[in-house]
Amino acid sequence: MLYTANVSLRYWGKAFSYAVHIRSLSAMTGLDGIVPYEAWIGHKPDVSHLRVFGSLGWAHVPRQVCRGKLESQAVKVWMLSW
Repeated sequence: MLYTANVSLRYWGKAFSYAVHIRSLSAMTGLDGIVPYEAWIGHKPDVSHLRVFGSLGWAHVPRQVCRGKLESQAVKVWMLSW
């Protein structure tokens, strides 16, 4: 995941945490077609929050931090978690 996202190796903990989260939302053969989350909680998980690991995103900069009207109001960020 780190290699394909072209992300520094210092983020291996985030990558591992994300991989474990994805694994718990994936179907397993021993559970007869349901995911571990559904077996534990009792209802199907909502996966609308998932994004591609290491994808590019934009974060809003609050007005209190911006120095002027023509300053950038967003910064480029890498999405490393859910």
